[in-house]
Amino acid sequence: MANIQDLLDNHQLPKSILQEIGKIAEKNSKEVYVVGGVVRDLFLGRELKEIDLMVIGDGIEFAKTIAKSMGVKKIVPFPKFSTAHIPTKPIPIEVAAARQETYNEDSRKPNEITYTDLHGDLIRRDFTINAMAMSITPNDFGDLHDPYNGIKDLKEKHIVTPLDPDQTFSEDPLRMMRAAYFASGLDLKINDECLSSMKRQSNRISIVSKERITTEFCKILSTKKPSIGLTILQETGLMEFVFPEIHVMYGMDQ
Repeated sequence: MANIQDLLDNHQLPKSILQEIGKIAEKNSKEVYVVGGVVRDLFLGRELKEIDLMVIGDGIEFAKTIAKSMGVKKIVPFPKFSTAHIPTKPIPIEVAAARQETYNEDSRKPNEITYTDLHGDLIRRDFTINAMAMSITPNDFGDLHDPYNGIKDLKEKHIVTPLDPDQTFSEDPLRMMRAAYFASGLDLKINDECLSSMKRQSNRISIVSKERITTEFCKILSTKKPSIGLTILQETGLMEFVFPEIHVMYGMDQ
C-alpha cells in the first residue's frame, strides 16, 4: 500500500490538523480517513480549502468529539446524513459517516442511508478520482486507499465512475454536470461509457432543483476552460434541459 503523507509537506496547517484528529480517533478507537477531493487535490498540488473526513460509525458524534477537543463550541449537524460541519478557521472540517444510500426515482436526495465500511462508502462516490481515502490515525498515517484506481485515472486524465455510469448518474443526475465541471476545471476527458450514459440520461437532470443546476453551471463558467464544459453539456443533450435558451443558440451564425 502506498503512503502519501509526503504530499502534505506543502500543506503544514492541514497536516497538523489531520495529525491531531488522527490522535483523537486513536484515543476513541475510531477508524477515520480523509477522503474525496482532498486526496485528489493533494496529487494535483492544489490548495486545500477544507478537510473532508469519513468515519466508520456515527459522523455527528465523532464531530462533537473533535470539536470538544479543539475548543470549538458548536457544530452544524445534518442528522439525516449522519454528517456535521465544524466551523474551524481558516480551514473548515466536514465529518461524514461511511454510508450507502438508496434513492427514489424522482429525487436525487437519498431516501435511506445505512452505515457501511470504507470500500462501501467509496464505491458510491461520483468518480474514481474522488473515490480515494487516506488513513490519518498515527500507526498508518498517510496510507492510501484507492480500490477503484483513481490515481491511474487522474494520471491518464480520465473521468470514470466507480459503478456503472447509468446507476451513478440515475441516482444523482447532478453528477453529469459535475463531470462537465471536472473536464473544464481539471482538463480531464470523460470516458466514452460515461458520455454515452450522459446522453441516454440527460432528461434526468430535470429532477434537480434549478438552484442546484445554476450553482453547478456557474462553477463550470468559473473554470479556466468553460468552453469545454459547455460543449459537453450541449453534445450530451444536457444543455436543452439546463439552459434551453443557450441550447437553441448553438450553431447559429454570429
